[in-house]
Amino acid sequence: MSSQNQATPWPQSQIIPKDWNKVPPPPKKRPSTALPQPILLLGILALLTFYRLWVIPRLGVTLYIDEAQYWTWAQNLDWGYFSKPPVIAWLIALSTALFGDGLLAVKLPSLLLYPATAWLLFLLGKNLFDVRIGFRTGLSFALIPIVSALGLAVSTDAPLMFFWTAAMLCLLRAIKGDHWSDWLLLGAAVGLGIMSKYTMAAFGASALLYLALDPVRRRVLTRPKLWCAVTLAALLVLPNILWNWSHDFPTLRHTAEITHVEGMNDKSGNFGEFLLAQIGSLGPAFAIAFVGGLVLAFKRWHKPRYQFLLCFSLPLLGLVFIQALRSQANGNWAAPALLTALMLACVWLARLRLRWWAIALGINIAIMLIAYHEQDILHVAGKPMTAHIDPLKRAKGWDKLANAIRPILVRYPDAVILAEDRTVMAHMLYQLRGLKRDFAAWAPHTHAADHYQLTIPLPEEHTLRPVLLITQSDDISVNQRFTEHQMLAKVAVEVEPGLRREATIWLLQGFMGYR
Repeated sequence: MSSQNQATPWPQSQIIPKDWNKVPPPPKKRPSTALPQPILLLGILALLTFYRLWVIPRLGVTLYIDEAQYWTWAQNLDWGYFSKPPVIAWLIALSTALFGDGLLAVKLPSLLLYPATAWLLFLLGKNLFDVRIGFRTGLSFALIPIVSALGLAVSTDAPLMFFWTAAMLCLLRAIKGDHWSDWLLLGAAVGLGIMSKYTMAAFGASALLYLALDPVRRRVLTRPKLWCAVTLAALLVLPNILWNWSHDFPTLRHTAEITHVEGMNDKSGNFGEFLLAQIGSLGPAFAIAFVGGLVLAFKRWHKPRYQFLLCFSLPLLGLVFIQALRSQANGNWAAPALLTALMLACVWLARLRLRWWAIALGINIAIMLIAYHEQDILHVAGKPMTAHIDPLKRAKGWDKLANAIRPILVRYPDAVILAEDRTVMAHMLYQLRGLKRDFAAWAPHTHAADHYQLTIPLPEEHTLRPVLLITQSDDISVNQRFTEHQMLAKVAVEVEPGLRREATIWLLQGFMGYR
């Protein structure tokens, strides 16, 4: 056979392997060292909470006036109080029963509720968008300036924002799954939210607007489960309504006074101040991002999740902005609207590079650190903390003033301690709690002007017991309603440069009545 007809053998290097038709296995992935975002968020929230617990004693503060008042409420639990519903008093009563009446124990409800709200925001963002939006919104909330500030003080905003977020989450789940548990949890969250702060009533308007915007969602309005939730919320609020009825509606009159309902033209609006307060509450970068989020949401208005965020941010913000235009509005009155406003900001920032969200978060972290460590920074710079640059001055020095007054009160163990204003009364009740003394409020008007005038007014009946008046006023009109009055002491304590706490103590006898 010719050599040309013989098959040419394959070179050794070109021999086809026996397993040539098998697909090679994929390369092994290295295990990720990154923590899942939910676990990471929980860890950061825990560390942040412990950090704030560590910071508070270093600030040199006592309680703010409202905090001291809430503590006094917690000593006599009821279904309502002069200016607020009762949940904040219940929470303080629980925390102080467990941990005593110290500074951290009084503040503990807020220190725990804000991280809990951040976690609920994570669940809400995950429900509406994804884990990434939930993580960014929850972490951002824990670090926005309003939470950094309010997180150091116990206030009604802490349970309000917690129950508002819980109610939003329950509403979404109830609409989607129509389970009894979600509807009942919704009713409980709304009811307890109203029992925390009456602003929660605005949740109903936002929820109704969201349901009414879509024909499918409008069917929910005919479901008995929704109305069972409404009934449950109403039943939870009913005791507070009955308390107000039995006390001649003091909370309604107080609300009318602070919102100037009875005289809208008596005071000019504070629109600019309120607007700046909202920017400051979110932080400057997140406030700008919120505007971008609004534009994005209106462009995608047809999507339910954007309708939801707009319905739970714009109505309450708009209502309080109108109040600020016509009269006066406090910066925290629209606080629940900032929850969804912040989520809109995070959604808009998520369309950009990660660094823009990180920059916005970093700005707020810097604001928090400067506020918390202003005194340390000044110390390093060799400068003293002075009253005109101290944002915490209203909560300083009351313990020192009470300690200076205490020896005088001890000399008159049978005397009733009298105060003519809410500030002195609340602080002295808390700071002098160890004395176990009888306190009374000067109540010359037909209607009570504060909680103490409502609950512990100095009665007009003649009493042989002496009265010790603690006052920061130079007005002697109170003294003139007694047959005998003697100045015992003028007390003054230096708190910091530019800040002195002063009080005058009078011994009064022979009360002749208010008029």
